[in-house]
Amino acid sequence: MKDATQATFAQSLSASALQFAAVAFLAVLPLALVQQLTETRRADRLGDSQRAALAAILPPALHDDDLLAGRFSLGPHSSGYTGLEQLGLTEERSAYRARLGGRVSGVILPVETALGYNGSIVLLAGIDTEGRLTGVRVVTHAETRGLGDRLEADLSPWIDGFANRSLANTPAPLWRVKKDGGDFDQFVGATITPRAVVAAIHSALLFFDANQDSLLDAVPDTPELQP
Repeated sequence: MKDATQATFAQSLSASALQFAAVAFLAVLPLALVQQLTETRRADRLGDSQRAALAAILPPALHDDDLLAGRFSLGPHSSGYTGLEQLGLTEERSAYRARLGGRVSGVILPVETALGYNGSIVLLAGIDTEGRLTGVRVVTHAETRGLGDRLEADLSPWIDGFANRSLANTPAPLWRVKKDGGDFDQFVGATITPRAVVAAIHSALLFFDANQDSLLDAVPDTPELQP
């Protein structure tokens, strides 16, 4: 009789534990689903923001794919490239390959210069298959307020002055600010920052010219996303 009572008690306890676990699971499940949905929406918003930023560098008229799907990495130790030091990269950064009608139409390259007035300036430069700049944007900089504003596309048109420039239509001596005999405006009372940016973009074009085939054939970091 005692053994039967103990068995019944054990079964009751086991059933209670299962019921408690089921209730706990049902209570946690909605929270997990909400968290997952929130993370998904956050990722979607981030992706949309990144796509919009990249579209300002390589306009939609030049590609019909998802630029994020064409992401590949470039860094100081990347292999298979000539003159990698021209990009000035101090760490691995994202580059992007674009397609139009199923064919590669251009790339967006990261380039870095340590010659800014307050240190490093990181940029992205869009280049089409003809070696023309499609757009340039500053990713990060430490320039002082006012001076740094000239680098921001929403505050100044200066950075848009690189569009359509190439090695073919702008000879090497002209890749300087006007104060140095070149083609590009300097900032009022300041030449260090624009001088650094102009030199960096020129270097990016030189790197593209020397590595065009390798860059246009670069394998994305997530090739399964490619059409």
